[in-house]
Amino acid sequence: MKKLVSVVILLVIVMLTVSPSLTASVHVDPKEEKFDYYVSELVKKQPGITTEEMEEALTLASEETRKPEMVIAKQALRELNQAIKQEHSENGTTISIMGGSSGAYKLEPARNKGDIFYTPSSTLGIQHGHNGIYHTTTNIVESIPDTGVRKIKYNARNVEAKAVMQYVQSSQSNRDKAADWANARAGIDAYSYNFATNRYTDKYGDKNCSKLVWSAYILEANVDLDKNQGFGVYPADIRDSSYTVTYNTIQ
Repeated sequence: MKKLVSVVILLVIVMLTVSPSLTASVHVDPKEEKFDYYVSELVKKQPGITTEEMEEALTLASEETRKPEMVIAKQALRELNQAIKQEHSENGTTISIMGGSSGAYKLEPARNKGDIFYTPSSTLGIQHGHNGIYHTTTNIVESIPDTGVRKIKYNARNVEAKAVMQYVQSSQSNRDKAADWANARAGIDAYSYNFATNRYTDKYGDKNCSKLVWSAYILEANVDLDKNQGFGVYPADIRDSSYTVTYNTIQ
């Protein structure tokens, strides 16, 4: 019996020596394991996006910035957590689901074409606000989950308390061009649930609310409305930009 056991042990040792891939197959690279964690957290905190979509977005951001995907995933998650924390500290939990025109207040007419607005908002409980841009003083353009980029009358948009209306510090000609660009995307661009790396996604493809406003001004006015210029452009980044000036708070 002892002889049989010894033979079996010897055979196992020989197999592992000859085929190191057998041991490698059960070894998990700690870096890979951590990357998977970052991706899973980014997906969990951005309801609507898939793991595959998030991984593709990280790859694109890596190609654009020439930074490792691990570095991007880690920083993007940090920024996302910070954005959620900021929204929660400012607004608590009594805000609506992003996209629908919900809230106890009505948006008001803008002073000028190209003005923008911000309202507290969330997606399936994850808070990060909502932006839109005025194509005229009475029409707004925004991107929401149900329709993608759309144009509606200002009074068809309900907003939450502490919603703000702002103008962008640029020439009126530039503001007009930004508004026209956004309006031209209505009915064309679908919605994207990816906020975490939306600074590096296609400006002419699927986009969320802050990506729409940011793209309009970076392309047509050469104005970067992203306050911290991280991997994600969040609604509050635009609201708090040094280029935006609040002239009306709805409450």
